[in-house]
Amino acid sequence: FVYLAALRAGWTPDSMIEDEPITINGWTPVNNDGVYRGRITLREAFQRSSNAATVRLSEAVGRNNVMRAARDLGISTPLPDKPSLALGTAQMSLLELTAAYAAVSGGRYPVPAIGVRPRTKTEDNGFTTWFSGNRSLDRNRDWAPMLDLLYASANKGTGRRAALWVPTFGKTGTSQDNRDALFIGFANDLVVGVWVGRDDNKSL
Repeated sequence: FVYLAALRAGWTPDSMIEDEPITINGWTPVNNDGVYRGRITLREAFQRSSNAATVRLSEAVGRNNVMRAARDLGISTPLPDKPSLALGTAQMSLLELTAAYAAVSGGRYPVPAIGVRPRTKTEDNGFTTWFSGNRSLDRNRDWAPMLDLLYASANKGTGRRAALWVPTFGKTGTSQDNRDALFIGFANDLVVGVWVGRDDNKSL
């Protein structure tokens, strides 16, 4: 959502952002690998899951715009107006987040999450309604660059173990203290969300 908001504001995957420590109101996000790479492209920040660069980008484009991007893609969960919003600290269901990725995959939003019943010979299973959102991502400004970022992450970055023999797009994520691990992505017409965690909310 941060990167979509940035694309809407005129940034591109090749735009530069500082990957250096940042402190906002006494809070300092830390890169998971402990490495800070200086000026890097948004593409590299996204594929490496740079927390520092992502928070800096969120503050640059405005948290209200990040929240608007999330709402546009169908997120209804309450979103905190805090710097940590950029790192996904709002708890939301895997289904809601996967539906947001489906909107990016299809280039139209929102995509409602619906159950599918067994198909009869005269039905299409309702799949035609999945990508029939009434608004479209701007093809050149938003959609193609977002696919660029998701491809980089799933093929060269933190999600590379999920890469398939067909073009694969996706993003990994971890919550604080590694209590949750996520991968959400898509290839061809399949969008998948995977969560790994413990029922007692302890660290993995």
